[in-house]
Amino acid sequence: MTALLELDDVGYRYPHRKNERGDVLRGVSLTVAAGEAVGIVGSNGSGKSTLLKVLATLLRPTRGRVLFRGVPVARSLRAYRAGLNYCAGAPQGFYPRLTAEENLRFSSGMKGRMLSRGEIAALLDRVGLTESGDVTYARFSLGMRQRLHLAAVLFEPATVWILDEPTNGLDSDGMALLQGLLGEAGGRVARVVVSHDADFLSRVVDRTLHLRDGKVMCSSSRSS
Repeated sequence: MTALLELDDVGYRYPHRKNERGDVLRGVSLTVAAGEAVGIVGSNGSGKSTLLKVLATLLRPTRGRVLFRGVPVARSLRAYRAGLNYCAGAPQGFYPRLTAEENLRFSSGMKGRMLSRGEIAALLDRVGLTESGDVTYARFSLGMRQRLHLAAVLFEPATVWILDEPTNGLDSDGMALLQGLLGEAGGRVARVVVSHDADFLSRVVDRTLHLRDGKVMCSSSRSS
């Protein structure tokens, strides 16, 4: 399969850390094909969230390159971000004093196309928040916050979804919803998912990469 996303020998060191242990990512190389779902697992501190932030262009690698359709992201940043939906996961990510509708309107505007009231209502309905559009994010439970993050992931158009612990706070219905959304996106959206829930990942990704001390140690496919 042709790579849609590629990390080429990517490293990242937080600037305030001076010793070798400050290297959070150390020579990570991987590819993600269009429409493929890739899971990332690893213990706390292995570099999973940092890797997603690099993919989401929130952090710039201190070594190596990220490529999108064979072109360094640094040279195609606008095109890449236009099709990138990043779920940082609850409870962060939205403004506490804004309602669910206001947060989605603002977030979509930041991506270049502010959604209409009808489009926002449809998104909220899709993630089970139909009656909560006028409720502030601060009043949401953890599970409701996570559902709102999922609504933002559904912004169109999208070629890449990046999800950091998307199961956090979800009940069984929410987990079924998330699994369904990830499945529906198969074949058209590349999905990179970090989760501590290995059983969930086994149901929704095509292969899983195991990260340890900032390096990819091994890869396993769903069929293995």
